[in-house]
Amino acid sequence: MRIESIAVAVAIGLGLVSAGPLYSAEPTKATFLVTGLHCPPCTSTVQGSLSRVSGVKSVSVDWNTKSAKIAFDESVLPAQALASAIERTPHMMGAGMRYGGWLYLKVPSLTDQASGQKAKETLTKVEGVKSVAVYPAKHSASVLFAGNGKVSSQQVIDALAKEGIEASN
Repeated sequence: MRIESIAVAVAIGLGLVSAGPLYSAEPTKATFLVTGLHCPPCTSTVQGSLSRVSGVKSVSVDWNTKSAKIAFDESVLPAQALASAIERTPHMMGAGMRYGGWLYLKVPSLTDQASGQKAKETLTKVEGVKSVAVYPAKHSASVLFAGNGKVSSQQVIDALAKEGIEASN
């Protein structure tokens, strides 16, 4: 064996050189509309709770927009499970109150009631989707999931794409 080959083998074994490119999947970046935010301290409660959830890379909850911008690993934590984690966050106002998490989607072609109805009908057919709200004036839609399942944001976006509707997180 040549010296160069031994040096490369040792370097690979020590992790100094990789045998091939190492790729880490980019986290999914999504916005969730958060219901139940009654006061600015609620944002800290939700943000602190979500930051401890496995798969969450970063989270920022905004009181003014009542939303959470979250970067997360959907191979560990699908959007449906993340929405469930928002709902499981203990509410500051007591056990009778709950937070909710609606996945927010940008839908450029959603411009009127007809396009909103088509998007809504498409999304309600996705297993695991409990409710859909459309906002034609904002070219967007929001999805409320049922329970703690495995529906990803990409599955929701793909369902719209199959009907010719472009959407993104």
